[in-house]
Amino acid sequence: MFKKSKKMIVTVVIMAMVLVLAACGGNDKDAAKEKGKSSDKNVVNIGVTHAPSNINPLQPVGLVSTYVSNLLFLPLVDLDADLNYKPMLADSISTKDNKAFTIKLNKDAKWTNGKDITADDVIFTLELMSNETVASNYAYMFGIVDGLDDAGYLEKGKKTISGVAKIDDKTVQITTKKPTTLTIFQDTVGRYLLTLPKSELEKMDVAEVNKSDFMQKPSVTSGPFTISKIDRDHFVEMLPNKDYFKGASKLEQLNFKVLAGNQIASQMKSGEIDMNIPSAGVIPVADYKLVKNLDTMSTSYGEPLATQFMYINEKVVGDAKQRQAISYAMNRKMIVDSLLEGAGEVTDGFFTSISPYLNDKVKPVAYDAEKAKTLLSESKWDSNKTLNLSVLSGDATLEQAANIISENLNAVGVKTKIQMMDLGTLLDKIVSGKYDLSVLTVSITPINPLPDLAFFLGEGNPNYYANKRVNEILKALSTEINEAKINALYGELQEITAQDVPMPSIYATKALGAVNKRVKGATPSDFGMFINVNEWTVK
Repeated sequence: MFKKSKKMIVTVVIMAMVLVLAACGGNDKDAAKEKGKSSDKNVVNIGVTHAPSNINPLQPVGLVSTYVSNLLFLPLVDLDADLNYKPMLADSISTKDNKAFTIKLNKDAKWTNGKDITADDVIFTLELMSNETVASNYAYMFGIVDGLDDAGYLEKGKKTISGVAKIDDKTVQITTKKPTTLTIFQDTVGRYLLTLPKSELEKMDVAEVNKSDFMQKPSVTSGPFTISKIDRDHFVEMLPNKDYFKGASKLEQLNFKVLAGNQIASQMKSGEIDMNIPSAGVIPVADYKLVKNLDTMSTSYGEPLATQFMYINEKVVGDAKQRQAISYAMNRKMIVDSLLEGAGEVTDGFFTSISPYLNDKVKPVAYDAEKAKTLLSESKWDSNKTLNLSVLSGDATLEQAANIISENLNAVGVKTKIQMMDLGTLLDKIVSGKYDLSVLTVSITPINPLPDLAFFLGEGNPNYYANKRVNEILKALSTEINEAKINALYGELQEITAQDVPMPSIYATKALGAVNKRVKGATPSDFGMFINVNEWTVK
């Protein structure tokens, strides 16, 4: 279980890392209006701050890779900006008993080679993703399916999934181990299954799939765009799929351009890029005013998704009062107001304001140094002990936040020493339990938080947290289909963790999205931005 947990934390954290606010450098100009430029080409250029390092739909790494993969291979459904599910490859997903889910594929859906996309392709892809040799990043999302283990893998020696059946060429039925909601099914199987063409991959040795030429530059795809050129460190150039079954794009090209954060604003001003993705083309806070004042751009804030959490090793800080003290000692409001300039919100639990399950009765704790000192005294904290605070290097905002937190903790009697390290080293420390405190970005899915919460709070979690009632709640949530009861269970979970403080959060960021006014139909958003990408035009 621990090895599988490591794979999950790598997936959750890497997806979140592209949501972190970039360094607080750049040009902070407080002008009424700044003159910007626009391109006259029928091309949309999107600025991103992280490279699409792996576009393999079985193993995308980070949001940019995921966005590119989804433009090539459609999910069954996708979330729009209002957190509603929209049909993509599937026309519908339905259930009568919350166990058997019927997926009806779009009858017009075709591959770029002209062949129909069929149930056989869907089932073939599911079998690939559940093959432990393939080691899909998203396999754990399929752990709800009958015939797969909790990590989403087939038993060794088995080639077919008992809970998956072909009804006809355009219909698949998937049965879950236990009753589950349509929402959870759509948010796991629906969003994370990117169907691949069976005809192109079925004769390939499964051990070679991830390394194949097909996965480096797919030649047969289903989405609105195809890849023309790709340099994973610098750009992805995409051309319209002229036979896209939802309607071909009128654009000549759609390009992703990899930039440093402090280049985004200047290239928006010069017209070299037309837009960003709020949390994957991250504009530094110091450049917000410049971008918002460009006469060529329309701007909006993204949702509070990327959340900074403090991992607390309970083998080191085992008393709940001590963990409460750490939470009270952190001046969250100062961080949001001074470092983020208000582009974020104070948090101290697992749910941000975007979550439909947020318990409004559980308020983030206010900064209270005296309360922290009292709790430490009551718990007989050893003020001579020094805790190592492990922090990801390379992000100036996070580093400054860590310095504030360290000063806060030192001020109440919790001595800390900051250790900056790269992502791989930091993850290894957390997963192996060789840390005291650690600050890291996590993005918990607002619609279906259960897989993430089960990892961070359930058995084998990286904090060594154990609470019998929490485990009972997590187990109950895995089979509950009544929304009122689900809300109540998540509400109780928040009340318990507010007292136990297993993994306090600090703040969630709101990234700025911007789009050149010449681009019509496009709205920067962390959810559903590309659902209607084939309808975008430029004037």
